[in-house]
Amino acid sequence: MVGFTRKSANQGLADQFLATRGLKVKEAKTKVVKSTDGFDFLGWNFCVKPNGKFISTPSQKSLKGIKTKVKEVMKDSRFTLEERIDKCEAVVRGWRNYHRFCDMSQHDLWSLNHWVWKFIRKQGRYDRYQTNKVLKKAFPSVKWAACRFINVTGTKSPFDGDLAYWSKRENANYDGITDKVLKKQNHKCAHCGLMFYSGDIAELHHKDGNHANWKANNLEVLHRECHLHQSNHGRRCESEKQVNPDLVDVKLGA
Repeated sequence: MVGFTRKSANQGLADQFLATRGLKVKEAKTKVVKSTDGFDFLGWNFCVKPNGKFISTPSQKSLKGIKTKVKEVMKDSRFTLEERIDKCEAVVRGWRNYHRFCDMSQHDLWSLNHWVWKFIRKQGRYDRYQTNKVLKKAFPSVKWAACRFINVTGTKSPFDGDLAYWSKRENANYDGITDKVLKKQNHKCAHCGLMFYSGDIAELHHKDGNHANWKANNLEVLHRECHLHQSNHGRRCESEKQVNPDLVDVKLGA
């Protein structure tokens, strides 16, 4: 919760807001800080600079975590060096994607990049030029744009009952062909006709079951639950069970 003054933050507004929903503030995880001092939340550090500019960056805990994880992956001798490099690529790409709306200008992981470079060279498998090439794969670049997330319009709240607005906002997390099909369907599931709300997973469905057919008239977006009950998926599951008898049926609740 963000208050304009320390007094408003201390007036128990958060307690009142949560109490009506059967929740309460956990004192051990709650503190009041100045926006100019900054605070960490979900791996990000939020801070307002003296000039009034807001900035978000990866938290120190998040930075420490990615460094530890990459070193653990690279030192894991159960896998070949090539497999470890592939795992490192997945870890770094995921971390950078998560922080793509932060200011990453001072967080390019240069020191970690250099550590991995020296580690690969010590294995004696690659020369310096090959190592540089492999390193580009292990540390894929991801485009970032600080504070480019979509701001909430006016005084909108998830509790104001405007389901259409929040459904469209949630769907902004998708891109590419999924985003285009969602807009064409007016952000509604093509099977049940209900909107996609926070927490719903939207999946792209090929009507004819042919995943090589990417024609626009063969694509639709469904809730994951609706997607699982499509007839062509049922036929595919049956064929998979004939090939692999160890597969078992999973009955979903209504």
